[in-house]
Amino acid sequence: MRAERAITLLISLWLMSTAVTAQSPKDCPTPPQYQRVTIEFERFDDARGTLWLRLHNETAWDIRIPVEVNFPGGTPTTEIMKSARSHKDGAEAPVRYYLEEYDPGPWMQTTDAAGHKSPPDELEHPPVPKIRRYDFLTEWWIPKKQSLVFQVPKQHLARNVMLSVSLRYEWEDLGAESLDGPVHIVYLRGIDLPSEVQAKIK
Repeated sequence: MRAERAITLLISLWLMSTAVTAQSPKDCPTPPQYQRVTIEFERFDDARGTLWLRLHNETAWDIRIPVEVNFPGGTPTTEIMKSARSHKDGAEAPVRYYLEEYDPGPWMQTTDAAGHKSPPDELEHPPVPKIRRYDFLTEWWIPKKQSLVFQVPKQHLARNVMLSVSLRYEWEDLGAESLDGPVHIVYLRGIDLPSEVQAKIK
């Protein structure tokens, strides 16, 4: 009896392994590679002293990020809320971002407009700016393989400053504007900007 059970078990295992190996590649999905969200420098507005940045969603899923509905110096508008899920690729949005200090290290050098490099021991970094804003946000959806642009004052990305934006994926229950629970964060450091742009930021 024990031998019969052993034979039955072996046959069952053989059938299971045969079923697995008989699956075609399309039946065994592979997770997509190179999934990432990035913030990249877009352009510099000399007249306004403003940096334009682009947030790319290079993933296989939609993401959600917090954007300002009302902020100092801005005009309250319902258009931001209306466009949250129906905007074109590359649209502009007032992204909610945070700033924190980043130590670029004593080996880093700055280059002025004339091309002269400052020795590491002469570097002086300004304090991280304090952002004044209202706590009134909404979610902005960025479909997969799309992006949006946003602007920040040049002083918000000095070499010793790191800018961050929080995000959540489409299936996550919590809102992007709520920092309770797990949240994903994408960064851009001031030292990652082009050297000619760094030279214009005090």
